[in-house]
Amino acid sequence: MTSDTYYQPDLAWVHHAGYSQHVERTCAGIVQLLREGGLSAGANVLDVGCGSGLLARELLTAGFAVHGVDASPAMIELARDYARGADFAVVRLPTGLPTGVDGALPEADAVVSTGHVLNYLDTHADIVQALGELARAVRPAGVLAIDLMTGRYSERNDIDEVHARVEDDWAIVTRFSRPEPCRLDRMITVFRRVGDGWRRSDEHHRNLTFDAEDALNVWRDNGIDAHCRAAFGDETLPEGLVVLTGRRLAQGIRP
Repeated sequence: MTSDTYYQPDLAWVHHAGYSQHVERTCAGIVQLLREGGLSAGANVLDVGCGSGLLARELLTAGFAVHGVDASPAMIELARDYARGADFAVVRLPTGLPTGVDGALPEADAVVSTGHVLNYLDTHADIVQALGELARAVRPAGVLAIDLMTGRYSERNDIDEVHARVEDDWAIVTRFSRPEPCRLDRMITVFRRVGDGWRRSDEHHRNLTFDAEDALNVWRDNGIDAHCRAAFGDETLPEGLVVLTGRRLAQGIRP
């Protein structure tokens, strides 16, 4: 399974229904960063890896114009229903295309992402390319804010625990493994009630960890004044998950 096949309909629905906590923790800090960056109501915000629209809906409430992209068609279908008023499109990173053309990332006043989206890409080269595309999508003086999974995340002591949760109409079991350095795998089994029975689906997600300083250097090479911080705002993130923020220099490099 590659990153363009993650979050098929059943897992997408379960993630939306039962796993909104990370967005709930981070959305206030993201909105605060945008405000501190000088963005006012009506500014265009690109939500990368928007999932089912949880963050997009909060950004709409804050008064921003929102465009969300995600590699999962099932997630985009949910987002269009949940965050009406935002624009959504299925886009898989890296696009390999210049900003603004069909199929590429659109230009925006800010680019945000939560849920360590770039760590789902297939190779470290893909992550580097995607970081560059995010940087080039930001207009002069625009704001960047994303979270990133570093190597310390996959070294956590609880990584060998099995996560299981059962609700009235769905259940999920997730097993974790570290098959090689810089990699964290999730073997996910979902059961969803369908009529009088249950439907099972399985997904194998592979996350690649990425060094924060390497990511910052990619942004700096693309004209971004970039920094690493512990969180978007006042929330506490899991160990090894960091936040990268930046602003495009008014006369920044645009390769």
